[in-house]
Amino acid sequence: MIKSPSQATILIIDDRAENIDLLTAMLDQAGYVHLIGLTDPCAVHDHLSPVPDLILLDMRMPRRSGLMVLDDLNQALGDHCPPVMVLTADNDVGLRNQALCRGAIDYISKPFDYDEVLQRIHNLLQLQLKTLKERDQAARLQMLVNKQTATLRALSLTHPLTGLPNRRALLDAAERQLMRGPVTVLMIALDGMEAVTQHQGHLMTEALYKHIAELLANSAVARSHRVGVWDSSRLVMLIEGDGKEAAKKAARIHRLISGHHTLEGRLMFLHCHIGISRADSESADVPQLFRQAILAIPTDDQAVGEYQPELDSKAQREHLIRTELGSALQSNHLSLVYQPKWRLDGGLLVGAEALLRWQHPALGAISPAEFIPIAERSADMMQLGDKVLAMALEAVAQWRVKGLTDEHFHLSINVSAQQLRHGFAESVLARCHATNTPPAIIQLEVTESALIQQISVALRELQQLRDAGMHIALDDFGTGYSSLSYLKQLPVDWVKLDRSFIQDLATNASDKHLVGSVIELAHGFGHGVVAEGVEEVSQQQVLQTIGCDQVQGFLYARPLIQDGFEQLLKTAQQGNTTINHYENV
Repeated sequence: MIKSPSQATILIIDDRAENIDLLTAMLDQAGYVHLIGLTDPCAVHDHLSPVPDLILLDMRMPRRSGLMVLDDLNQALGDHCPPVMVLTADNDVGLRNQALCRGAIDYISKPFDYDEVLQRIHNLLQLQLKTLKERDQAARLQMLVNKQTATLRALSLTHPLTGLPNRRALLDAAERQLMRGPVTVLMIALDGMEAVTQHQGHLMTEALYKHIAELLANSAVARSHRVGVWDSSRLVMLIEGDGKEAAKKAARIHRLISGHHTLEGRLMFLHCHIGISRADSESADVPQLFRQAILAIPTDDQAVGEYQPELDSKAQREHLIRTELGSALQSNHLSLVYQPKWRLDGGLLVGAEALLRWQHPALGAISPAEFIPIAERSADMMQLGDKVLAMALEAVAQWRVKGLTDEHFHLSINVSAQQLRHGFAESVLARCHATNTPPAIIQLEVTESALIQQISVALRELQQLRDAGMHIALDDFGTGYSSLSYLKQLPVDWVKLDRSFIQDLATNASDKHLVGSVIELAHGFGHGVVAEGVEEVSQQQVLQTIGCDQVQGFLYARPLIQDGFEQLLKTAQQGNTTINHYENV
């Protein structure tokens, strides 16, 4: 861009050389140095690169008129056409108007007046210079705006912590892929992030999340696939194509993520579940595709799940249960039943496990296997666990008042991971004190999965309860990940063998050997052993031979409502109830 009018390139088009010489001499004397003269208007295209800053154009030329040249310039340069000043006679008013209509900026009348010609050219170039500066500033501003817009768009599509595509970017990518062909979504749910936050703080949680995201994004299984962030506890991997290998890839991701991770010298445990959904049509609803992947995330011990249409009705039922659970907590629809426990040595009734039941007025009986996992994924679990504890302590307090139990009886109460928080032990002991219930007759059952999530808090809270005389049982033993280490580390009094170990005990030598080894190991640590899910006499006989301490299961009694269990307690007081001849109620 020129910095002053004298630096302007001026193209003079006139079929008469003497007119060009005259104008050139005038302009040269005024200090203009870039002057081009052209007598052949048909050759104007040869002088448009670079584009001149000003064109002086004669209107009356025999081979090609000035108006035609103006048309040529407009067609060749369009909006980039430089200002044109026409050269015309005084009496050519009509011709001047036609030129102005075609875009000419000004005119010079013949014969030329020296001062007028220089002043008009100077004024026009000053205006052009100002226009170019404004246009350049506008272009620079637009470039800056475009750059900032591109930066903002990139930021709007990027997860700030990991630098990976965020939810919006994943949705856009899936839509673009569906225009080309099928797409498969792997929704990867990280379990254990909340526990890390509770024990290590938000900064460590963010560091762990970033570590896991980078671990996945840089892994061989994610090569050539798009990995992104869905929310604070879920990652996504998009697979282009029909995703025939999606389940295998998901299994590899599960092995990659699930387990212990060391970060900044701290050991943290994570587990993941993965849901898979597919779409092969451009008309597919992309948000629905991701929702289906979320629905497909397993809520049980399964690592990988694939979307099936029936999951929609299951999700609707789950939503209804989650909604109704709050009302159930305030009503009398929740109740406890009690499954008796028996001593194998002597066959005496020694206690019971309190089990929660929900009788919904419209849905009927809802299994705890269905509503408790739903409660654990919501904010209701704390309130639900507190209600179970209150009902159980109230029941055992009544039995003591009625003289139905003594200090040798114990009532087991299940505790969830959400309950194992700071202050849990004090709360439980306060309830025991309020109901005049000795802690020694209460046994809390805690699963390995709950302990893994809350290990540091669990150690402190459970030890406090144990110091107060309460018994602690490790529930579902053998189904977790670090059974032996927790058996040694935790303040445990009892180990409960999961029913999966009991099922084939009488017919499978390996199961018998395994259960025998576990019993011997538990006894070596000073722990008692309870076998749950005993349903056959042959199972009982094997358990007796290998030294199991206590049993419970349908072989002896199904869970009893409070009146039924109280009747059993009365019968036991009379010495008429033993494991050998009690009939199920």
